[in-house]
Amino acid sequence: MEKTAKVVIVDDEMISRGYMELFIKPSKNYEIAASLPFARDALDWCRKNELPELIIMDVMMTDGPDGLTAAAEIKKRYPRVKLVIATSMADMDWLEKARAAGIESFWFKTYSDLSLLEVMDRTMAGESVYPEKAPDISLGRLPVSNLTRQQRSILRLLTEGCSNREIGEKLHLSPNTVKDYLDDLMDRADIHSRTALAARASRLGIVVCEADRVRE
Repeated sequence: MEKTAKVVIVDDEMISRGYMELFIKPSKNYEIAASLPFARDALDWCRKNELPELIIMDVMMTDGPDGLTAAAEIKKRYPRVKLVIATSMADMDWLEKARAAGIESFWFKTYSDLSLLEVMDRTMAGESVYPEKAPDISLGRLPVSNLTRQQRSILRLLTEGCSNREIGEKLHLSPNTVKDYLDDLMDRADIHSRTALAARASRLGIVVCEADRVRE
């Protein structure tokens, strides 16, 4: 890297922002141009200031647009700005959304084998850095890596409080098919109620309700 790259950090948790600043500040390759609490602040900052080379954006925000939505908008308006989506949640569907938006890299804060600086260096070098598999955690006895996209979709709707009929309508499945999916998940996870299954999936961050991610 021939020059210092300007970096903007966006995370609504002060401790998380401080953690990232702590690792980035000693590096001779980067200069922290701004450290912001909300995704909407990043859009405003880009409009009013010299564009940074790199933005690190958390997904979950307590107010305003979520990080994925804001990052996609930034990429659309300012395509030369590189973006790293960061999250402590284990929701694998976010990877697909980030890729579809053209976001360069994705970093699981809690579960990644790579350091933040390594992800940043590789992203600035032109790589697209994405996890190859789900984080090494389990839903009861069931490894998250074994969950199919359909199972994750059903779990997400379950955590939103949907009935079997409502889940079926949204996913074009019969209520009995939804019940079979959930019975299979509970059996393989060794979790014995729908409520406990939804609570465990939500607590681990395996699935996150859209209403919790998007707070506009």
